[in-house]
Amino acid sequence: MATRVPRFRVGVDIGGTFTDCAVLDSDGLRTASKALTTPEALERGVMDALEENARERGISRAELLAATDLFVHSTTQATNALLVRNGARTGLITTLGHEDAIIIGRVYAKMAGLPERDLVRSSRLAKPDPIVPRELIRGVTERIDRDGDVLVRLDEDEVARAIDDLLEEGVEAIAVSLLWSFVNDSHEQRIEEMLAERAPGVFVALSHEVAPRMGEYERTATTAVNAYVGPKVVGYLRRLEQLLQEEGLRRPMLVMQASGGLTSVADAARQPIVTLDSGPTGGILGSQALGRLYGEDNLICTDVGGTSFDVGLVLDGEAPLDAEPVVAQYSLRFPKILVRSIGSGGGSIAWLDESGLLRVGPHSAGSRPGPVCYGRGGTQPTVTDADLVLGHVGADAFLGGRMRLDRDAALRALAELGRHLGMEPEETAVGISRIINAQMADLIRTSTIERGVDPRDCVVVAYGGAGPTHAVGYAQDIGCRAILVPAMSTVFSAAGLLTCDVTHTAELSRRVLSPYDEDDLAGIAARLDTLERRVLEQFAREGTAAEEVQLVRYVGLRFRQQVHTLEIPLPPGPLDAAVMDDAVERFAREYARVYGPGALLPSRDTELELHRVVGTLPIERVALRSHEPAGEDPAAALKHARTAYFDGAGFVDTAVFDGDALAPGNVVRGPAVVERMGDSVLLPPGFRATVDAHLTLHIAEDDGAAPAPQAASGTERTPA
Repeated sequence: MATRVPRFRVGVDIGGTFTDCAVLDSDGLRTASKALTTPEALERGVMDALEENARERGISRAELLAATDLFVHSTTQATNALLVRNGARTGLITTLGHEDAIIIGRVYAKMAGLPERDLVRSSRLAKPDPIVPRELIRGVTERIDRDGDVLVRLDEDEVARAIDDLLEEGVEAIAVSLLWSFVNDSHEQRIEEMLAERAPGVFVALSHEVAPRMGEYERTATTAVNAYVGPKVVGYLRRLEQLLQEEGLRRPMLVMQASGGLTSVADAARQPIVTLDSGPTGGILGSQALGRLYGEDNLICTDVGGTSFDVGLVLDGEAPLDAEPVVAQYSLRFPKILVRSIGSGGGSIAWLDESGLLRVGPHSAGSRPGPVCYGRGGTQPTVTDADLVLGHVGADAFLGGRMRLDRDAALRALAELGRHLGMEPEETAVGISRIINAQMADLIRTSTIERGVDPRDCVVVAYGGAGPTHAVGYAQDIGCRAILVPAMSTVFSAAGLLTCDVTHTAELSRRVLSPYDEDDLAGIAARLDTLERRVLEQFAREGTAAEEVQLVRYVGLRFRQQVHTLEIPLPPGPLDAAVMDDAVERFAREYARVYGPGALLPSRDTELELHRVVGTLPIERVALRSHEPAGEDPAAALKHARTAYFDGAGFVDTAVFDGDALAPGNVVRGPAVVERMGDSVLLPPGFRATVDAHLTLHIAEDDGAAPAPQAASGTERTPA
C-alpha cells in the first residue's frame, strides 16, 4: 500500500551564508533545512536546501515539489546588488536641466542610514557611489507642471538620440524619471513605447509606476535602484521558477515583498525593488504571528544571520511601515516593513582599526570562504569562530552534525589576532563576543527608544542561525521582559513567509490642503476608486476574482509644512467630512505616539499628500501540531557536558542538551547549551528555558519556579 504524501507549504529564504528552507505540511508537521548559499548561482543553493528537507521527510525533491500547494521565496539578490554595487549598467533619462538631481542628492545624503559610530567622522563621509554615473544620464526636452498640464511637449527626436546613446554605452537597464510624472504620466508612457521599439532587450523602470510620490530626488533614486537591480533579480527569479516547474511544482511561485505581502513573479519582475530586505520582513511577520499565538503585542524581532543583525518591531500587534527607507545611503520612496540592520552576524570578521582597537564587522566572511572553522579557506577570525572556542557552539553538532567545525583552526586564527593585542586566543574570543553583543544591544536601543518604545516593555524574539546563541547577551543588556526562541529559529524568516497573504498595492501622490471641502473629498474619493480598480485588475490578471480580495484605503497626512507623513487607514464606504475629520484625529494621536506628545503643533492644519490602496488575498492558515506535555526534568535530552565561558563565571562545566529531544514542560537551567539543527541556544547561569507545546523556548531569569507557558486561546491556527 502506497504511503500517503501530505500536502506541503514551502518557504525559502536566501541569506548571506545559508539558504534556509521551512516546510509545513497539511498535518501540521514542520521541518527545517539549510544549505550553503551559492552566490554565483543562487538557485543551486535553493535546490540543495529543498533536497535536504525532502530527505528528512523520506521523499524525493520532486515528490516534495509535486505535493506543494504554496511556494514562497525571499531573496537578498536586490539588497546585495545594491550594497556591493554589482547591479546592471544603468542609464537614466530625465527632464532636461535636472540631470544632476540624483548625483547632488539631499543635504543628509552623506549620513543617510549610517550607524552612529561612523557619523563621528563626518568630515570623512562621502555621498553614496552613484549607481548611475553622470555619463549615463541624458536630459530630454519636456515639461509638465504640478497640475499635470503640459507646458513643453516631449521632444521625441531627443528621446531617440538619448536611447541610442545609452545603448552604445552598453546599458542593460534604463530608468525614466521626469518631473511631475506622477501627476501626468503621458510623457513617460511615450518614452516607454519608444524604448520597446528601439531597445527591446533592456530592462525599463518608470518613475510613475515605481514611486508615484513627491520628492524629485527620492523618486528618481527609487526608479534608478529598481532599474539597477532589475536584470539580476528578474533573471534569477525566472530561472528558479523554471527549475521548480521542471521538477514538479505545479503552483506559481510567490515572492515576498518588503511591504509585508506576497506577489507573483511577474509583478516582482516589473518592480524588483519590492524584494529589498524581503528576508528580514518574513522574520518580522513570523514574529507577529508568534506574538498572536502567545498574546504578546509588543515584540522586538532580532535576526542574527551570517552577515547581518536585523531588528524589527511589532507594536500593538502591528509591524510598522517605513515609508522612506534608506538602503545603501539612498533614501527611497516605497513602503517597507521597518527593519534596521548592521553588519553583525555569525560570519562578521574581527579586525584591528588604525588605533589598534578590536572591531567586529561590518565585513563578513559569507559562505565562501566562511568562518575559519568551516575549513573552506577562511583566515580571518569571525564571531562563529569565537563562539566555537568559547564552547557556545559544538564542533560536532553544527547543522545537525552534517558539518564539522575545526576548533583548532579557529584557535590559531584568534591567536594571530590576539598576538597584536597581547591577549590569549580565548581572551580575544571573549572580546569579540562582548563587542558583538554590545553592537546588537545598541541597535535595539536605537530602533526602540528613538520611536518612543521602552524595550523593557517588550519581549525579544530571537532567531537566525546565531540569534539564540547571543540572545541572552543582547536582551539582558536592554532589559527586556522575556525571550522567545521559536522551534524553527534557524530558518524562522523562511517559516515566516508562510504566515503572509498575497497583496498588491497602488498609490499616487496629490497634495490637498485642509480644510477639506466637498470638491476636495470628491477628488480624494475618485483617486482612491482609481487605485482600487488598478489593484483589482492586478489580481484579475493572476486569476483572482474581485470578491475574494479585501481592500483597504489609506491617506498619507502630515501637519502643514512638515515633512513627516503618516498613513492612516480609512473605513469602507463613502468618504465624507465626518470620515475625514476622524482620520485627522487619528493622525494626531498617531503623530503623538510616534514622535512624542511635545511634537504636536498647536495648529490643526494638515496636508493630505498620499493616496494608497492595499488589496489582500488571504491564505488559509494551517494548524500547527501540538505536542503532548511532559515533566520539568529534561534529563532524557541530556547529551553530555563541555566547558563553556560565561561572563562573571569564566569557563565552567556546562550541560549540553539535544533540542530535538526536549519535550513540552521541560525546564533547562543554565549554565547550559541547547543544540538544535542550525542553532545553539545559550543559557548563562541564572537563566532558564521552558519548552511549550509548540516547542518554543521561553527564556527568563531563573527564580526557581518555571510554570509551563501556554499559547493564547483561540490562536493555535497561526503558524510560526
